[in-house]
Order: sequence, then C-alpha cells, then structure tokens
Amino acid sequence: MGLAAAAHHTADYDLLFVCVSVGLALMGSFAALVSALRIPGSGAAVRRRWVASAALSLGGGAIWAMHFMGMVAYHVEGMDITYDLGLTAFSLVIAVAVSGIGLMVVATNPRSVARLGFGGLIAGLGVAAMHYTGMAAMRTGSTVTYDPTLVALSVAIAVVAALAALWIAFRVRSRNHVLAASVVMAAAVCGMHYTGMAATRVAVTSGVTQPGDGVDPITLSLAVCVLAFSILAIVIFSALGGVSETDVFTRAAAVHGQAAPLAGGPLSPSVEGPPVDVFGRTGDAGRRGHRRDRVTRL
Repeated sequence: MGLAAAAHHTADYDLLFVCVSVGLALMGSFAALVSALRIPGSGAAVRRRWVASAALSLGGGAIWAMHFMGMVAYHVEGMDITYDLGLTAFSLVIAVAVSGIGLMVVATNPRSVARLGFGGLIAGLGVAAMHYTGMAAMRTGSTVTYDPTLVALSVAIAVVAALAALWIAFRVRSRNHVLAASVVMAAAVCGMHYTGMAATRVAVTSGVTQPGDGVDPITLSLAVCVLAFSILAIVIFSALGGVSETDVFTRAAAVHGQAAPLAGGPLSPSVEGPPVDVFGRTGDAGRRGHRRDRVTRL
C-alpha cells in the first residue's frame, strides 16, 4: 500500500455535541437504573413493562442516542457527512433489542453468574454491532476503514460495559448508589463509542468529494435530542413516582439544608430487622407496597 493510499483525513469533534452525548448517556443510565429498581418487586406483567422501560432507556437513550450525537460531533476536514436513514434506524432497533434481551436474561435470576455472563456477552456484542451499523450509515463520499486493534478494543469495552451495566442494574438501592452507578455506566458507554470512533479512518481522495444520498445529521440531531430527553424524563418521572413515599427524609434534609442520610437510609435494605421491599419500606408498609407494585402503571 502506497503512502497516498494510506493517507486519511484529520477528524475532530464539536464540543457541544460531545457534551450532549455525555448528558444523554448519564440521563439514559439513570433512567435505566431507576426502572430496574422496579423490576424485582413487580408481578410478571408489570415486570415486563419495567424491563421494556429499562431497555428503552439503556439501549435507546444511554447507548444509541449518545452514539448518534457522538457521531454528529465527528467532523472530517473538508467533508460534509450525511447518514443513511434506514441503517440509522436499524442501529436503534439493535441497541434496544440487545439491551432488552440482556436485561430479561439477568432479571430472571440476578444472582446467577452464568446468566450475567451470557446476558452481558449478548448485550455487549449487540452494542458493538449497533455502533458499527451506525458507522456504516455514515456517507462521506470517500472510503472508510477501521484500525483493527482499536476495533477489537472497542468490542471488548462494549462487552465489559454491558456486564457492568447489567450487574449494577440489579444491585443499586440508594440514591447515592444510583447516581454513582449512572456515572460509571455512562463512562463505559462513552468509552466504547469514542474508542470506536478513534478507529475510524476516512481516506483522502483527489478532487472534491461529495457525500452520498442521506439525511443531514444536524436536522436529525434536533429530533433525536427532543425525543430522547422527553422520553427519558417521562421514564424517570414514572419510575420515581412509585418511590415518592420513601423520599420524606431527603425532602426534610433539603428543608433544613442538611445532607440526606442515604447510606443505610430509607432506600437501603438493611441486613436485619423487619421485611424490607425493593424500595426500602418495612413491615406492613412494605407488604402494602408489594401489593401496590403489582398494579403499578408504567
């Protein structure tokens, strides 16, 4: 391969879109985790709704929407980039589907290492497939290749990120834990995406390059942002609405200007004492909560 054939364009990133992508990863991770909190104490029908909610938040919000905005942030010197709408939509379906499969596999028995490993592997490979399907939708008017070492690293990060996400999803209880876990999940998702983007090479071609037929990413990005943030806000509101009774100490602490005692507090299950449901309610309140959870509306 000659030098000219090996040459590739210099790429950079728009900081605004990078920040939006990180924000979506954080919000999507938080929405997925608070939805996952509702899964263990719910009946079969309601549990499926919360699994779907978590899958939509994780796959559609934290992963796909973050991925899309990160791609919009990607600029290649001297080129206009468009996207194939069909492949872009297909990548969204992949992200939500593999997230749902992973969550359903692990939700059946969250303590099973085998289920965690299988669910994480399926979800991780699916996320990698989503990423490179989304990249295949990119139209630059030139040849796009990938650094195989960075591709392998991005796939490995995707699998590890999926394992971490599924492990975390069924083990967090307090607000501090949910917030910290959201940051960890978002960092893993962003790490996979930007490693995959670093693997991308757009070849230098002679003359003026024209992108193929496709949709302008700026036009799509507005719709993606509005829909993603709106849906995630609704999911978070719905999930937290069922635990509002246990939030009294947090509100009281806010009134008095003090930090809420969340560790071991109302959302943390205790080792000893009366029965505690998934939302931290004890005794009769916990038993009533379990009955209410069976008819909770998403």
